[in-house]
Amino acid sequence: MKTSLITLFLVAGLATVGFGASADSELKTIEQQWLDAYMKSDPAFIKTLEAEDYSIIESDGTVTSKAQDIKSVTDKTFVLKSATMSDFKCRMLGDNYAVVTSTLKMSGTDDGKEFSGDYRGTDVFEKKGGKWMAVASQLTKVGKE
Repeated sequence: MKTSLITLFLVAGLATVGFGASADSELKTIEQQWLDAYMKSDPAFIKTLEAEDYSIIESDGTVTSKAQDIKSVTDKTFVLKSATMSDFKCRMLGDNYAVVTSTLKMSGTDDGKEFSGDYRGTDVFEKKGGKWMAVASQLTKVGKE
C-alpha cells in the first residue's frame, strides 16, 4: 500500500511539473507574440490577448486600459521599434493563473517622444475557456546602477 501511495504522489507531482512546464513555454511564446504585435503596430493580437478589464501600470505610474492600449497602437502614438526579452520567469498560481516576469530592452516613440532602455515587466494571466488572457501588467524602467 505504501508503494502505491508513493507512486501515486510521484505521478501526481510529475504531472504538475509537466503542466507547469507546458504553461511556461506557452506563456513565453505569448509574451514574444505580444511584443511582436507592438513592433508591427498590429492591434489584432492585442485585442484577443488582453481581457476586457485589462490594465497596465506604465513606467511613469499612469494606468492604461485595454481600449487606450489598442488605440495607441492603432493610431501609432505608441511605436515599439525594437524589443528583446530576457530573464523570463513564470510562476503558476493554481491551474488557471500565472504571473510572468521578464526584463525587456526596448526603444521606440510614445506620443512623439523617443524612449529607450531596460525595463522590468510583470504580467498576470488567467486561463479562460482554455485560452490565456492578460488581466494586468506593470512596467518599471530600470535606473542606472
